[in-house]
Amino acid sequence: MAKIVFITSRFPYPLTKGDRLRVYFQLKHLALNHEIHLVAIHNAEISELDLAAVAQFCKSVQVYILPLYKRLFQLLLSPFKKLPLQVAFFYNDDIRKKIEENVATLQPDHLHCHLIRTTEYVKNIKGVQKSLDFMDAFGKGMEKRAQLESNPLKRLIFRYEQHRLYRYENQVFSYVDRTCIISKQDKSWMSGNKTNEIIILPNGVDFEAFHPKTREKKYDIVFMGNLDYPPNIVAVNFLLKEIIPLVRKTRPDIKTLIAGTGASKKMKSLGSKNVDFIERFSHISESIAISKIMVAPMIVHIGLPNKVIQAMAMKVPCIVTTLSNNSIGAENNKSIIEANTAEEFAIAINDILTYETKANSIAEEAYTFVREYYSWEKQNKVFTELILKMT
Repeated sequence: MAKIVFITSRFPYPLTKGDRLRVYFQLKHLALNHEIHLVAIHNAEISELDLAAVAQFCKSVQVYILPLYKRLFQLLLSPFKKLPLQVAFFYNDDIRKKIEENVATLQPDHLHCHLIRTTEYVKNIKGVQKSLDFMDAFGKGMEKRAQLESNPLKRLIFRYEQHRLYRYENQVFSYVDRTCIISKQDKSWMSGNKTNEIIILPNGVDFEAFHPKTREKKYDIVFMGNLDYPPNIVAVNFLLKEIIPLVRKTRPDIKTLIAGTGASKKMKSLGSKNVDFIERFSHISESIAISKIMVAPMIVHIGLPNKVIQAMAMKVPCIVTTLSNNSIGAENNKSIIEANTAEEFAIAINDILTYETKANSIAEEAYTFVREYYSWEKQNKVFTELILKMT
């Protein structure tokens, strides 16, 4: 049994974001054979229920509260420290000292950092093996946002952050011994002399929660995700402003579900009698179960779209951009359907809704594909053996 200190930039519960999902299932797996000490940076107090959901896997849980005013102060200092804004936003020098003291007391066998937001806390720690999960290629993601941004001031900020992120992503290789990332596509977007050493570690699917369910199909299509996340905002706008109007030319009564929290008033104003925004479900899988098709028109994309592999595990056909499928690796027109323009999405949606045999075939192939390549058991075996160098 190894002693592992696991550092995150956000408390990993509830499972409302992709980074939380990834950390939660990694902790769950590690707890089977190792002693875990979780260190989480968070913006507010954790509820007893949320704490208990994670504490069951950990020998100890240390949550450091970093309020907004301290985060904003770090943003002001970031140009002088040459840190990306999002790294500075999650950093505090007092917390760093406490983490260093904690590690010195615990004397762990391994120290794992989730996201580059946490590496500033460990870069001065010596004498212990360290690993970093980049998860996504954030520098590339910021570059894509800058390319699509019409506001000159925002575009300037995104360009500034893009260059800082690219430089920092290259720099952190010297802070740790091993690194991983969520997809082959994200790895290709990284720069530096050591990018070939990055291990690809996809997410898995919780097959206990996401499995085929018999439900009344109330909606023709569903989009699911955090609706305050910029790439999802772009995708929802694309779906409701460009794709749905084309589909309505042949299917005027098509029903669309936008499932997730964080939708702005502006986004909700795009709704209509046949477009519903629903924030709460008994479980988010229910939003997929009551829909005929998962549509993920992601124009800005980094990482791996959990919503898509979860829908595939529920035998719901998925129509996605090529950019999204590049990170998944499913065979186009066999286990997934690729579309990139509004016209291509409209044709694909109409096709799946018209031809039940094709829809069922795509769904069955998707289910087989996901069960083979996206189990948490398989991914966590890679995590422990190749990244943590433990068995």
